[in-house]
Amino acid sequence: MTAALALTGCAAAAVDPVTPPPSSLTAAAVPEDGQALRDLGFGNAPEGLSVPRGAEISDRVDSANNITVVMTAPDALEVADYLRRTLPTLGFTITGDAQNSLIFEGGGWQGAFTASKGYAALTLRTDR
Repeated sequence: MTAALALTGCAAAAVDPVTPPPSSLTAAAVPEDGQALRDLGFGNAPEGLSVPRGAEISDRVDSANNITVVMTAPDALEVADYLRRTLPTLGFTITGDAQNSLIFEGGGWQGAFTASKGYAALTLRTDR
């Protein structure tokens, strides 16, 4: 019994696991020249994430951990400029910006934008 008490006294106290608070995005209003992805049928898109109004979407993925939007219009440079302006207002941090491609993160999401002749693609991934 003494040995059991001695061993119990040496045991580390139980520690509740600490879950870091989620980094949240800001629910910013969609700009006049934009349209929310949720309004375009992307039910899993972060609230307020938008593309330029009138975007022509040729392909889409809308799953719980991945959103991809492939656009044929407007011009990819216009989409890149739009995202540079709107992503920070939602709380995303642009971590890479070169050759009209962007890398960004925020609120548990990692995202990228890239362009090629005739196409622009926006993709976001989360491991939540």
